[in-house]
Amino acid sequence: MRLTDTIVGALEDAGVDTVFGLPCEQMDPYYAALDESEVRHILARSEASAAIMADGYARASGGLGVADGVGGPGASQLGIGLVEADGASSPVLAITGDNPRATRGNEVIQDGDNGAILDPYVKSSYDPATPERAVEDAAAAIREALAGVPAPTHLNLTGDLIAHEFDDGDAPSIPSFDRAFPTGRPAPDADALDAAADALDGSEAPVIVSGEGSLRSKAFDAVDDLARTLEAPVVTSMNGKGIVDETSDYAAGVAGRWGYCQVANDAVEAADVILVLGARMGELSTVGWSLYPEDATIVHVDLDPEWLGKTQAVDIPIQADVGAAASALAERVSATDARTERMERIAREREEWYEGHMDALTSDDVPIKPQRVFHEIETALPPEGVLVSATSFTGFFTGAFYRVREPGVGYIQARGSDGINYCLPQALGVQAARPDTPVVAASGDGAIGYHIAELETAVREDLPITLVVVNNQAFGSSKMSQMATSNVDNSTDLDPGTDYAAVAEGFGCDGQVIEDPDELPEAMAAAVASDTPTVLDVRVELYATPPVLV
Repeated sequence: MRLTDTIVGALEDAGVDTVFGLPCEQMDPYYAALDESEVRHILARSEASAAIMADGYARASGGLGVADGVGGPGASQLGIGLVEADGASSPVLAITGDNPRATRGNEVIQDGDNGAILDPYVKSSYDPATPERAVEDAAAAIREALAGVPAPTHLNLTGDLIAHEFDDGDAPSIPSFDRAFPTGRPAPDADALDAAADALDGSEAPVIVSGEGSLRSKAFDAVDDLARTLEAPVVTSMNGKGIVDETSDYAAGVAGRWGYCQVANDAVEAADVILVLGARMGELSTVGWSLYPEDATIVHVDLDPEWLGKTQAVDIPIQADVGAAASALAERVSATDARTERMERIAREREEWYEGHMDALTSDDVPIKPQRVFHEIETALPPEGVLVSATSFTGFFTGAFYRVREPGVGYIQARGSDGINYCLPQALGVQAARPDTPVVAASGDGAIGYHIAELETAVREDLPITLVVVNNQAFGSSKMSQMATSNVDNSTDLDPGTDYAAVAEGFGCDGQVIEDPDELPEAMAAAVASDTPTVLDVRVELYATPPVLV
């Protein structure tokens, strides 16, 4: 048995059915093992794209994402994708090939210290010295990626190891793995739980703040039950969207500085007890740590003890699985008439806030308002669909105005790193994990330039995503920032003659330029329903301003 057969078998046992990467001679034995397995390999157009696809796959599948690449330059490219997985606690295993130990570091081709290159982005990097240790390290890398708080890991396979073949019966076995995170649900400490329940039950204006950790915990029912039992609004960070149906009475919207709902910010500012579930309370979601009232009691639940109170002082830290903690709290609290009336008021305010933007959401203006684009995406996507949004201006608009209508991972934005370039590869990873689910990628024209070659991947691999290029012919966020802060506008404009629909057609996709808003509903619906990757190049207003606090 080849060493690589053992490693690929471990991936299969961990529930992996698709991996992403870019082949090279260093990795030939690994690709040979993949070829004889049930695991699908998707060829990306760069190792960076492969790692980003693996991140999208992990989030959508609830399991391990895998990306492979050559050592040296390939490892450096993998890091571009792993930085997002690291920031978002996404379980991605990077596998790199390497030169034989006898020659590496001695001016051989594609040489590099792969462990040192990827160390900043992974929980652990393994560089085994023997075939037997390679089997053990593969198991450790998979286990570490999935166990506890998910994180990216790295396995490096040198040329003298990757081609090793074990004699019959001598191949070490790899243990079975839990297929999906969370791999355990640690219960909260009883005393901390009682203190949190007492604070919530005695509060007049509690607020639940839910982050991406809540989604990873699959705490959908638990958070819904707690919100209804306590009669408390649920606000989210950008990537906490989807923990509850965002059209429900308890959903107050995204809180923070960018892409926020004013009702959500108001609810947090007026809270006397804030229950933070799986959110890191970063600068964006707390408006530079100014949003939470100084006299509010803050309860912070997170699986990772290192994040408890790290960014903002908390009164009651609880290390536990978010779902387990929310379920336990729901059993210990009850509603009051005053909280019921407050919740009804917040629900009305949330609806009024949304209706107050309806003119923009349904505008017939030319150039098209970005709000209209995202309203049509929401209308065309079924509740089980997934919107993968770029960051920057596109993300500001989608965070505020796109509503996830079915609890689950229905919205992804690269807030682990805040890189604008992740949208298209992430969406392809999501589509690979959920082949029967409609997936829309929404990207600015600036962002799409990074990985536009992956449209060829979408066609070749039958990944029928819809890519909406929100085309304002500029890097809009940078333009606004430069003009507002320095009264300059330097290197923010793009060529207005670029036709992304024609580019898409060159790759084999369907493509359409849309300048008339009346064309949007039919074009969006057709694209979402199509079995062919489709690009809609939507020409939008340049100076439309999303909800941002500067």
